[in-house]
Order: sequence, then C-alpha cells, then structure tokens
Amino acid sequence: MTDLFESVREDFPRARTMAYFDNASSHPISVHSAAALHRYVDWVAYEVGEPWWPAWAPPRDQVKALFARLINADPGEIAFARSTVESESNILNGLRDHLAGGNVVTSDLNFSPCIYNYKFRAQQGLEVRIVKNRNWQIDMAAVEDAVDGNTRLISVALVSNVNGCVADVAALSKLAHDNGAYLYVDIMQAAGGVPIDVKAMGIDFAACSTFKWLMGVKGFGFLYVRSDLQLDVLKPSQPTGGVVLNYPPWVEEPDSAGEEVSFSPPTSVRAYEVSYPSYEGVVCAQESLQYILRLGVDRIRNHARDLTDRLQEDLPQRGYKSITPPGNESPILAFVAPNPEAVLTRCRSANIHVAMRFGNKMRLSPSVYNNHEDIDRLLEVLP
Repeated sequence: MTDLFESVREDFPRARTMAYFDNASSHPISVHSAAALHRYVDWVAYEVGEPWWPAWAPPRDQVKALFARLINADPGEIAFARSTVESESNILNGLRDHLAGGNVVTSDLNFSPCIYNYKFRAQQGLEVRIVKNRNWQIDMAAVEDAVDGNTRLISVALVSNVNGCVADVAALSKLAHDNGAYLYVDIMQAAGGVPIDVKAMGIDFAACSTFKWLMGVKGFGFLYVRSDLQLDVLKPSQPTGGVVLNYPPWVEEPDSAGEEVSFSPPTSVRAYEVSYPSYEGVVCAQESLQYILRLGVDRIRNHARDLTDRLQEDLPQRGYKSITPPGNESPILAFVAPNPEAVLTRCRSANIHVAMRFGNKMRLSPSVYNNHEDIDRLLEVLP
C-alpha cells in the first residue's frame, strides 16, 4: 500500500514543490489529466473546424458512466453541471411546485453560499429552518424536531467543508421520506474521497464540481437526479433544446399539419443541461475518474485515514483543539489555532500550505499524494 501511494505521489507535481494540505479548497490535477488537457488544447489550436461531434461524444458519455459508477447510480441519472451551488439552486427552482407552502430544513455545517441561497429564498417566502450544530456535528435530535409533515426537502452536505464532519445521510433520508420530503446531498467534499452509494444512502438529488476530490477543473461538475423524480417532480428550470421552423425560406414545402415553430424538449436527464458541457472539464474528468476508480475509493480513504489519525492524535497535544469528531470518516480535519497569524506566516515560509477558516480554524485536508513526511514538515514549523 505504501509503495502504491509513493508512486501516486509522482503523478502530482504539486507534491514536489510544496507540502500541500488544502485539497478541500482545490485539488491539483495529475500529470495524466494535464496531458489530456494538453491534447485538447492542441486540438483547439490546430484542428478545430474538423468534424468534432463524433470525436467528443464518446468521452462525454464515458464521463457520465464513470461518475455513475463512482456513486452507484445509473448513467441516465447523471447530468452535467457547472457548479455545485448552481446545481442546488436549479434543484430548488425545479422543485418550486413541490416546495410551495412547505418548509426546507438544512444545517449550519453546509457550505456558506448554500446557506445564503436558502436565506435569499426565505426573503421570497420559502420557510427555511437552519439547524445549528452541536459540538461541530449535525444534531440529529434537533433536525428531527425541525422536520414535520410540512417539510418538503432536507438539504445537507455529506462531508462538511467546515470540519469534515460526515452526515448520517441514511438516517436523514429515512427522516425525509417518512415525512413525505426529499433529500438533497451536496457531495462536493465527498465524491472521490469517501465511498458514496446514492441508492443505499437513499439520496434523491446530489451535486458536485470536479475541482476538489475528483481532481478535475473548475466550471464542470455533475448533477444526480433519481430516475423516478426526473421531469415530473423536478421540473427543468433552464429551458434547453432546439426548434424546427416550418415555413419558407426554412423549408420548401411546409407541413400543413405542423406548427410554424415547434420544439421538442429533452425527455431525459439531459433536460437539466444547458448547451454543451465544458470539454476541458470532460477530458480532465475522463482521466481523473478512471484514475480514482483504478486506485479505489476504499484504498484512497484508507490512505488518508492513516494521515488524519496521526493529525488527530498529535495536534491536540500541541494545543490545537480539534473540532472534527473523533473517528470521523473523511479526509478533512479542522483545529483551533491559538495563533493563526503565526501559523500562516511560518507555514508560508516553509512552503507548507494550510487553510485558515472562520478566523482561527486551521483546516487540513490531505489527499492521495500526501505522506508522513509532509506531516513531519508541518509539525516542525507549527508554533
């Protein structure tokens, strides 16, 4: 196992230049994905104008199949998206009829822009119940108190960006479904880093971008919509498709039985896509998803656990109180830094990258290319 991940380290040039512990913000791409992007750039620079659709349709379809495999979904349940926040917004727009007159329950451990989205909609009349965390964990008792027969949606991050807390999604799914509600899960900080099974977890909707644990680029991601909820429950909120103009000079002989201007909206999960996906995103994700699946998410998780267990043990002994629950199963940790300015100054001078959030919360998020030597470097410089 050690030998495997030492070779993985060679695939990420970032590991050669810095002890980088901020993968929860942005994950570096591998040399394999970089090569794929270079091939795409060469095509755009030298061959654009050649027939492109036959060449790019297979990678596009393969990427959906690869992501579906990663989260145990069907490819027909996967749409391309531009970002996680936009996807959640589009879900709320598409559920407008379902949400009318009801309430939404969410957590303060969600991503801040997502909470903003709900506060914005509360100004428009949607009843939003934000459940406060208890000891930096989702308070299930408080969530149960917040949910009632009028709850239409529970929204939660599978892995919190705040401290890596893993939500009990299966329990939340049961709570939602028992009350006639649906469950949306933000899997941005989970996909590629922790095992996900949308069917076993009972997830109705989910979304993520690729630039974190999926080792991809920004501006590209995925939306999961459970097959039986497509089009009927979740209405497409961004019209997309083409039209047929049935009159001269567009056609020589108009069809008298047809409309002058007709359109056929998509009848599949593609109804949630607008225009073309980012092909830079597609070719990068094609490489990174294959890479992740070859390594195996379980092995990726085991590798990170070895590092995070050490951090959870060593840092509190140095006065850095952990706000990540013990035994938490994600690659993200957060600690209270007694002197955040000194931490950042000393880390920068030693070419070590950590994240400082919410004033004094030092977030560390090791990935596949990190090792114990990186941790040694960190521990040597922390004040």
